[in-house]
Amino acid sequence: MSIITPRAVRTTAAALAVLALGAGAVACDGDDDSASAAPTASQNAGAPAQDASKGDDGASQGGGQGAAPSAAPKEEGQNDDGINPSDEAGKPSGAHCSTSEIDFDFWAPHGGKPDMEQSKYQQSVTVRLTNHSKRTCTLKGFPGVQLVSAKGERWDLPRSNARADTMTLKPGDDTAHIKFTIMPETDPDARVFVPQDVVMTLPDETKQVTLPWEFGGGILDQSGATHPGTFVDPIGL
Repeated sequence: MSIITPRAVRTTAAALAVLALGAGAVACDGDDDSASAAPTASQNAGAPAQDASKGDDGASQGGGQGAAPSAAPKEEGQNDDGINPSDEAGKPSGAHCSTSEIDFDFWAPHGGKPDMEQSKYQQSVTVRLTNHSKRTCTLKGFPGVQLVSAKGERWDLPRSNARADTMTLKPGDDTAHIKFTIMPETDPDARVFVPQDVVMTLPDETKQVTLPWEFGGGILDQSGATHPGTFVDPIGL
């Protein structure tokens, strides 16, 4: 029978204490590992932390500090100042010309103004149309042309049988014209209409433009005729 001395008891107790301490350390290490397995808010499982100033989609929700906001992309067709030329007149490029975009003036190429001394031959009167806007626009159709006398009498010119074509005017173009044919009359016994003003209206417009009649003379009054010698053509060259 072996005898256990007090020293052996102390040695055994110390060994057990060491084993217990080791077991506790292992348990603590296990707890730390399990805690580190869950990502923190700053780690987010290895992904960069999301800025609080950004929404769920990562887009900035306002002027965050430290980053200048990116400029909005310039749309196609805009000027450097961001203004779209087609919007300056309130209509897209290619839409019909509004009256406010067109200048009107009598045009007599090579001095070819109507000869009001004629009593046998028709004469042509031409009004030049100039696009002073910053956009390209179009004109098509018959203009309204009304002759007004000094007494306030009005004569709406009938239309010809000519076909209307589309006229495209770029900014500054003056290639479109209003043309009307008149029959001058010098016979004192004839019924004559003496114009003082010419009132014109562009196709698809209601605003009127008035030019003073600057050719003198009188026109044979055929306002009631079926086929008068005075009429207006569609807008053209």
